[in-house]
Amino acid sequence: MPTRSKKIKTIDKKSFLIQFLVTLIGTFIYAIGLNTFMIPHKFLSGGFTGIAMILYYLTGFPIGLTNLLANIPLLYLSYKYMGKRYTLFAIISTVLSSGFLDLTVSLSKIVPVHTPIVSAIAGAFIMGSSMGLLYRYGSSTGGLDIIGAMIKKYYNIEIGNVVLCINILIILSSMFIFQIEPAVCTLIAMYLNAMFSNRVVLGFAKRKAAFIISDYPLEISDTILRNIHHGATLLYGQGTFSGREKQIVFSIISLTQISKLRKLVEEVDKNAFIFIIDATDVIGKGFTAPNFLKTGRLLPSKRYFIDEEGEMVATDSWENVLHKEAVHCELLKNNEKPKKE
Repeated sequence: MPTRSKKIKTIDKKSFLIQFLVTLIGTFIYAIGLNTFMIPHKFLSGGFTGIAMILYYLTGFPIGLTNLLANIPLLYLSYKYMGKRYTLFAIISTVLSSGFLDLTVSLSKIVPVHTPIVSAIAGAFIMGSSMGLLYRYGSSTGGLDIIGAMIKKYYNIEIGNVVLCINILIILSSMFIFQIEPAVCTLIAMYLNAMFSNRVVLGFAKRKAAFIISDYPLEISDTILRNIHHGATLLYGQGTFSGREKQIVFSIISLTQISKLRKLVEEVDKNAFIFIIDATDVIGKGFTAPNFLKTGRLLPSKRYFIDEEGEMVATDSWENVLHKEAVHCELLKNNEKPKKE
């Protein structure tokens, strides 16, 4: 038992170090993207940084310092509702991002892209990707990101969408101060920023939920299992027109497996009815483990299981272990000590 406890503590230290390094790199890239592509064309960022940018354009007051002072009340809310670990990294990321914003402000004198719309797209890609990286590892750039993280935690709404809605109000108010063109380019950048950050948070392995209505549900389920290596669930339904009872095959697949699924189903039943929808936050066997960031114990990029010896082991993918019937896997929840059944 003592050995296992030490392992968990080691992972906690490693997780803390990785999250700190990600925060350091993410906030630095964010500052470069803002000063290089946004400031030269008088575009705005979101949240308190956007407000600080307006003040900077009008008075020349440092963006980072304004951002740091404005974040103090939100850091208190973060401590109250998001816990000590998240608040610690919110403080670290706020200080780092504010510092980097002022340290790299000289880059705003360099204009690598003279076309405003291209500069907006480039800035959105760099800033959105860095923000998504921070979100994925439980950190942020401070400001409205903290509010977005709280809404994500309690209402499960994507952070990028929350921040985008709040930022639109800021951009609309800026139209009365600056010209229409920078405001429109800023809106485009905001939308792309949210899209890129959501993509990094959710990952590029997009999942799809497939529903298949057929007279041969068992055969289709079997061919999905054998050829795509995903399980399927049979749902029971009834046609309102025919009155016949039907079995509906339900399965979660990846985006790249849609074409293969269609061909396999057509081989079994050409008259099968298929519809496919987006699936997010897919957690479970064959996909991803629950997010352990709230406990602050385990690395978010790893999957954890208990091997035959009762020891905790980390792996990059469930597929490395879950397809081996000899290995019994058990998720660690709420920092429970490893145990073997």
